[in-house]
Amino acid sequence: MIKRTVLFYSNLFERPLSSDETIAGKFRIIKHLGMGSYGHSYLVMDLLTQQNKVLKALRIHKRITKSGRKGFELEKELLKSIHHPGFPRYFEEGTYNKIPFYTMEYIDGKNFEQLIFSEGLTISEQGAFKISDELLTLIEYLHGRDIIHRDIRIPNVIFDGSKVRLIDLGLGRYLRQEKEGITRTKGLDLRKGINFQADFYGLGHFLLFLLYSNFSFERHEKEKSWEEELEISSWAKHIIRRLLQIEPAYDDCSQLRVDIEKLST
Repeated sequence: MIKRTVLFYSNLFERPLSSDETIAGKFRIIKHLGMGSYGHSYLVMDLLTQQNKVLKALRIHKRITKSGRKGFELEKELLKSIHHPGFPRYFEEGTYNKIPFYTMEYIDGKNFEQLIFSEGLTISEQGAFKISDELLTLIEYLHGRDIIHRDIRIPNVIFDGSKVRLIDLGLGRYLRQEKEGITRTKGLDLRKGINFQADFYGLGHFLLFLLYSNFSFERHEKEKSWEEELEISSWAKHIIRRLLQIEPAYDDCSQLRVDIEKLST
């Protein structure tokens, strides 16, 4: 109850920093990019290098709790450990008016939420699985380092004009944290588990969003399941059912990749 109250007042009274405000004497805010559960993200200009960067500042309700501050530190640690062009590069950290922040690479592109809902992008079955296979390469990189992203969603997958990029490690965790018994919550959202299947579950829903971009809704038509509505191959349905754990889940990325490759044969 206390946690909900703090979050309510945080959302009610917390305001983003102003455009043109200079952070730590070095970063000039160009615009507010968005607000997540952990932080506010800003597009900033590094006044020393004249480079655009993303600055993420920890929110009030996270700053006042030990778990919130610890989560922010873990997010920085995860990003620092990643050296792959599919993820934003970590740059530096600091504080401004007692607000912890860090900066990372700004990816000039659009996420799939924008591409589908704002630009009307439609994606075929073949196209959806091609995009998902690119995303799987990034998930496989994380899993190879025992990192679970835990937030695979269309707002966090960006197309930069040539390749797919994955952002936002705010919910990311090391696989060892599950082994150490840190999270044992009953009824936990399958996407929030600390296991490989959590990212596969998120990928399954991501795939459905891509496939629904090519679907026409009829007014007053009775709602059906995705399996009834989407005109996709039986093998595509089989893959999605395993991703969503309707059928036995995939153990690792290599199993999933084998099934995706079968779609094109």
